[in-house]
Amino acid sequence: MLESPLIDELVMEKYGDLLTEKTRQAACETAQRAIRTVLETRFGEVPRDLVEEIESVELDDQLQTLTRTAAACPDLDAFRRAVARS
Repeated sequence: MLESPLIDELVMEKYGDLLTEKTRQAACETAQRAIRTVLETRFGEVPRDLVEEIESVELDDQLQTLTRTAAACPDLDAFRRAVARS
């Protein structure tokens, strides 16, 4: 398939906001999944209510903070308190 700067520009003009939102949403879901993976690795099964709390966080800075917290917190209760503060 040919690459065309004009076609790229037209696609971005028409669908740019949608594509940007899809990319942001995918990054958010990836970060949420990474947090769950760290917690599962360290503490075993993560309670569903805590998973739902993690999934409610959508800001990049908060997700980065929670990723660090998941890696360093002493237990799930400490992580739960960190989620409540975010």
